[in-house]
Amino acid sequence: MVHQSKRALGRAIAAALIAGAGLAAPSAFAWPVAAGGDAGDVTIENFTAKAANGDAFAIPRAEFDGVNLSKDEIVKMLTPDTAVADERALLQKLKADKIVIPAIDIAVKDGATIHLHDFAANHVDAGKAESLEILGLDASGTDKGGPVAIKSGALRAEGVDLAQALTALGASADAAPTGRLSHLTLTALDIVAPDQDSGPGKTIHLSLANLEIRGDYDGDTLKHGSTKLTGLVVEPSPDSEFGKTLAEIGYAKVEMSMVVGFDYQAGAKTFTLDELTLEGAQMGSVRMKANFGDVDPSLFGADSAARMAALFGCSVSSLQIDVVNSGLFEKALAYTAKQQGASADALKRQWSTAVGQMGPLLLGGGPSTLTVAAEAQKFLADPKSLSITVKAKGGALKAADFMAINDPSDLTGKLDFAAAANR
Repeated sequence: MVHQSKRALGRAIAAALIAGAGLAAPSAFAWPVAAGGDAGDVTIENFTAKAANGDAFAIPRAEFDGVNLSKDEIVKMLTPDTAVADERALLQKLKADKIVIPAIDIAVKDGATIHLHDFAANHVDAGKAESLEILGLDASGTDKGGPVAIKSGALRAEGVDLAQALTALGASADAAPTGRLSHLTLTALDIVAPDQDSGPGKTIHLSLANLEIRGDYDGDTLKHGSTKLTGLVVEPSPDSEFGKTLAEIGYAKVEMSMVVGFDYQAGAKTFTLDELTLEGAQMGSVRMKANFGDVDPSLFGADSAARMAALFGCSVSSLQIDVVNSGLFEKALAYTAKQQGASADALKRQWSTAVGQMGPLLLGGGPSTLTVAAEAQKFLADPKSLSITVKAKGGALKAADFMAINDPSDLTGKLDFAAAANR
């Protein structure tokens, strides 16, 4: 279902300009009061079409207010077997004050069905849109021999810009520039799919309470971005391999949240990872901060070779990792001890000895590494929290500097380490 319906869904919402997006700022656009030229209102009723591959589409009603395309052009744009070049030209030409499509229904030839309802887009202009929303999506079918059900709440986006991406419509993924948007929210996503690795009848349930993405651009360059994901649940069938493994550790499901925030100063070529936090219910959290330099804007471009070259040109000046334990350590310790046929206390002592002896050697053997090892041992004895900080001596280290390290002792002159446990 997933692979066969991908093109079907993309075609059905082509006029909605939601074939894909990244991050953008609304200040980058000048929204038209009207489409201009021969703009008018077009209403399409009882639109149906069948693709050559057997997929069927139905749109009971679609309203295009202040649109610069004719009714025939809109129908052609929505028709699934329209040539890619013609579809691209129409999408690049399309301007409209508002587009409203109460329902889109797709019947895929393999028996899958997709129902998308209450779509609206405002101030559409040649691949850009001030805002768009889809209040819900329901889909069902089969994939890898098992049932699939997908249900989603509202998707809302602001400052959508797919103008550049449309130029590569139909080309390879590497050739497509990234789309952009300033704000996106998605609520109440729920997916049930077969767990093929665990055998017939086994499923995996994925759900997401909320996703929020924000981006702020300076011209074409992203200068700030953030992502917040809450209520991510992964729940396998209890009798599946994954489910049994989770149960042995002490969980029936995994419940996670994530927060990411970063800033990029193109002039100074600095990238600051303000926060990357993963938190699990009855597990704990891991938080990372970092400061990078020499970050060329091409790192965020479409050219894969240029991205790779920019990556190797980056430098890092500091990195901080904070770990908070809320139950995962104890569960993992008990599970590992059972696997090894040892007691939890004996295994903990074994880990502590290994950290005290091997930790400083692996980090280069400098005085600061002894502090890290000692603080790590405190955490192992009473696992509450552990913070580790790494700073480059003399400013920053290039990726090439790390590549030149042949022995852990080489780190001594390049990095300073610090750690604090249970504070």
